[in-house]
Amino acid sequence: MAIYRDKKTGKKLYPVCSWEANQHKLYNAHDRIMNAIHDGKADYDALDRIERAISAFDGYVIDGVVYATWEDSLLIKDYVWAYNARH
Repeated sequence: MAIYRDKKTGKKLYPVCSWEANQHKLYNAHDRIMNAIHDGKADYDALDRIERAISAFDGYVIDGVVYATWEDSLLIKDYVWAYNARH
């Protein structure tokens, strides 16, 4: 099994989830946060966090599997879990 590393930081990348099955979940979270900001119910820290998650999510997709650093994988999983809990 190959070990993948982040090109910028050199940190090890871990398999997180399927890109195809979960991509819409992060964009749904982005839309929800943008709507909450518009309504005055969220701040821009939430927007920064989701944009970091989306960047990590789209950063390393190998054979349809998302790879991310440990910290980013936890962030991505939080959004995926929240979407799954709502549906």
